Amino acid sequence: MKNKSFNTLAVLSAAVFFTTVAASGSLAADIKKCQDADGKWHYGDYADEACAKSVVDELDESGTKVGEDLPPPTAEELAKQEALAKLQASEQNTAEGQRKKDLEVVRIYGSEETIISTRDRKLASIDNNIDITKQIKAGTQKDIEKLLKMKQTKKVQRQLEEREKAIKSYDRVIRHNMAERDKLEEKYSVVLVEFKEAHARVYGD
Repeated sequence: MKNKSFNTLAVLSAAVFFTTVAASGSLAADIKKCQDADGKWHYGDYADEACAKSVVDELDESGTKVGEDLPPPTAEELAKQEALAKLQASEQNTAEGQRKKDLEVVRIYGSEETIISTRDRKLASIDNNIDITKQIKAGTQKDIEKLLKMKQTKKVQRQLEEREKAIKSYDRVIRHNMAERDKLEEKYSVVLVEFKEAHARVYGD
């Protein structure tokens, strides 16, 4: 075998060591000897794969540490790194999406005062419709009372039926408007909360 010379010798840290042993004879050969983390020794020109899984200290001829060779990541470590990278990317996308949504909410509504005034204006419009319908219903109810006092001819009976149908129609309109009013109040309660939260995230208040 030909004699080999090395400027540096890689030595495993902790429980892993590389040693050079001179073989007997005029032409001494350098033989690598590696002890892995489990204490098992390996021989040959190349360290065993098990030894390569440990941190390796690089020493010069005087024994001074000149560097460090980290082991390659294991399949489990690579999987964890990939999962972490995906999680970070997902969180970043979520954060960017939330900020866009917050900015849009702030842009649309402008301020709490604008939201409240818009809500109150719409509620007032519904209340006005309810009041008008109630007034018309009340007038129709008076017509019914008058008709009931009249002689019950076919014409009077027909007018009574028309008024009674009208009363039912007015009741449906009132119930509908009341339900819409409740929905509107609930909607703007949610809008106010969303706006406050969005505004706080955007402006930090």
